[in-house]
Amino acid sequence: MAEGKIFLKENRDRIEKKYREQVMGLPQAFAEIDKKLAECTDEVALACKYLYAFMPYSDIGNYAFEVFLDYAENGVHLWKENSGVAELPEEIFLNYVLFHRVNEEEIAPCRTFFRREIGERTEGMSFREAALEVNYWCAQEATYHCTDDRTLSALAVYRRGNGRCGEESVFTVNALRSVGVPARQVYAPKWSHCDDNHAWVEIWCDGSWYFLGACEPEEILNKGWFTNASSRAMMVHSRVFDTMIPEGEVIGKDGMVTMLNELKRYALTKEITVSVKDSHGKPAEGAEVSFEVLNYSEYAPIAELKTDSLGKVSLTTGLGSIHISARMYAEGEWLHAENSMDTKTEDCCEICLMPVGKEKGIFYEEWTEIDMIAPHDAPVNKDMPTPEQKERGSRRLAEANAYREQKVRNLSNPECRKFLEKETGDSSMRKKLLEVLTEKDRTDCISQVLEEHLKFALPYEKSMDADIFVPYVLNPRVDDEVLQKYRKAILEQLSEEEKNMLQKEPAKIWKWIEDKIISSPEKERSSVITTPSGCLKTGTGSLLSKKILFVAMARTLGIPARLNPHDRSMEYMKNGKFIPVSAETEKNASIFLKASEDTQWKYFQNWSIAKLEAGKYSTLKLETENFRDQMMKLPLEAGNYRILTSNRLPNGNIFAAEYYFEVQIGEMKRVELAFRNANLEDMLENISIPEFTLRKEDGSTVKASELTADGKHILAFLEEEKEPTEHILNEMMEQEEAFSRYAKRIIFVVKSKKALETPTLSRALGKLGNVQILYDDFSEIINTLGRRMYVDPDKLPLIIVTNGSLNGIYATSGYNVGTGDMLLRLL
Repeated sequence: MAEGKIFLKENRDRIEKKYREQVMGLPQAFAEIDKKLAECTDEVALACKYLYAFMPYSDIGNYAFEVFLDYAENGVHLWKENSGVAELPEEIFLNYVLFHRVNEEEIAPCRTFFRREIGERTEGMSFREAALEVNYWCAQEATYHCTDDRTLSALAVYRRGNGRCGEESVFTVNALRSVGVPARQVYAPKWSHCDDNHAWVEIWCDGSWYFLGACEPEEILNKGWFTNASSRAMMVHSRVFDTMIPEGEVIGKDGMVTMLNELKRYALTKEITVSVKDSHGKPAEGAEVSFEVLNYSEYAPIAELKTDSLGKVSLTTGLGSIHISARMYAEGEWLHAENSMDTKTEDCCEICLMPVGKEKGIFYEEWTEIDMIAPHDAPVNKDMPTPEQKERGSRRLAEANAYREQKVRNLSNPECRKFLEKETGDSSMRKKLLEVLTEKDRTDCISQVLEEHLKFALPYEKSMDADIFVPYVLNPRVDDEVLQKYRKAILEQLSEEEKNMLQKEPAKIWKWIEDKIISSPEKERSSVITTPSGCLKTGTGSLLSKKILFVAMARTLGIPARLNPHDRSMEYMKNGKFIPVSAETEKNASIFLKASEDTQWKYFQNWSIAKLEAGKYSTLKLETENFRDQMMKLPLEAGNYRILTSNRLPNGNIFAAEYYFEVQIGEMKRVELAFRNANLEDMLENISIPEFTLRKEDGSTVKASELTADGKHILAFLEEEKEPTEHILNEMMEQEEAFSRYAKRIIFVVKSKKALETPTLSRALGKLGNVQILYDDFSEIINTLGRRMYVDPDKLPLIIVTNGSLNGIYATSGYNVGTGDMLLRLL
């Protein structure tokens, strides 16, 4: 209990001051908020003011007061009723218990609901005990599922029963905060050893931060499947929305959000220093420096800082390759420079800013080879559960999984059914509206929102073909914004004269927006979009938010419009073609790409194109483009570009190549893509895999350390009668003589003896000779080994080549053409 204590005594004046600053910035939005605050208790009002003082403008525009009231009331309740919460340092309570936002997720009231669901399970527990218990609750309510980039609210993840890792961690953080456990999300923004990223959760207890996998419960803290992976990261970060920054290394700001470096808790690190000189060789103060890793065949930022008065900037990072780009606007033009360094052997580097086209070390219209080395596996967190804890954890996780599977068995969004079943004369268009939405949209859309979009779009249905009307007029979604009503609000903003004028000249919609809506990037989070109605409510919005508003206004007026899928430029349809709103985004040049026949080219896997804009390269979104007969022609804006190709090796390293070029207006540039092949020795790793046991046919067990003790072996976990497994078995049978020589070193692992009766596996066993057959239920070992060898454990077959006892040198999973040849090379 918090009897006798004053709520937020140390921060009361600061909160009031920051709240008034927000009010002064958006007076029109706060008139109604102030009225509602007057109806709250003093403690709840102060808690609400804290949320409003440090939330991005987009939250103020997108959500009603009642949404944030839930967070404030639950926070005050915890402070009053939980002595552990009341004793927390105020900055911990404010940032990691009370605050509503975790990252870039949608916001829905959930804290009180979650507390009522979880409270009895955690009553009387310490923060450490409660964190472990809450994670079991999270596992019974949600699990991993690959989805699109829009980040669901914690409540939507709970209702839907799944989400990607960023959504699982948002859900888990909210669940933890709901019962008073200080929690935050941490991110490896991009891995260095594989093309992906990952988010997980940290909790604060006993004066320190500890980690756990969201919806992936363990019996101890500082344990997760990503423990080894995080030791290979070049950056792990957290974020804070408050302007009073807790202790930690600041690695950049995203508008009003500060990013903090958390890598030392996970990996071996060192401090590196970059010195930036201007074009005259003098220290470049205030230059923007981006530290980047090569991931998905593009340079992705992991930290962004500005140089000091000496032109220097320092960063604590991992022991591997890092790409550095710098820019600065000076003397009427953007200056730019790039470099790469291996932090394992280098402590500092110097780069010199130059006008575009004159950069040192950048060779135009020729391929330059770059090696990007991933940090070695070196985990600093080595705690392991006892056998008893492992057994208890497995049992509890199985119970959680069974509960969740029952929960989601026939799950559907009743709002979709409500919208479809409304008795009107437009049932076919109702179905088409739902079909144009994403799968994720259909799980959390609201009937009233869809009704508004249908009502105001239908008058334009007969004026164009359905394949234009449905996706570009009726469709309520533009980008990754929250789906809300906006058509009535837009029409109420426009006079009849303005409506007629904008329908005749759609490009003028952008001028209307520029005149009415300002941008305040220092008060925003770039990845949190202000909805069209939110922009109109507050009079503010980021550049992307305003672009979305353009499309929303055009569609509301019956004008087909979109954001170009390649570069998010605004376009409207005229005479059957999409026209760019800005002349600067007109595709007035082109590139003709020729690809080699021996490489399967896939965008964002082994190649990408980026355009230089304001001294910074931005990657084009060309995932839907494919080569035909090894050729591709792409329309481009005139300007400077960089092509990257990359060959990700099994050990995590990348053989990359860069090609810089400039294309003029009306020019078609011809480029032949270059792909770097690797030698066998470049591809291998030495990874210590954990001990495990497999079953023999008679039920006895054998240790993996014994199976792999002598020389090289192939461990193949097979999923019989599934195409990826059938494929590798066929490849092996095509070279039966070669594989037969190594039969005693090949170990096939299946779930049951019945698998041996399937046609392809039975035939393979007959051809290959004395292959060892062992058994496992695939419930735990597959995941452990796949994660350890840095391949996808959800894709079978899982094949590991070992050289010596429990020493993995190569692994692959899923469907991969040519695996048979690779295995023979390794043996």
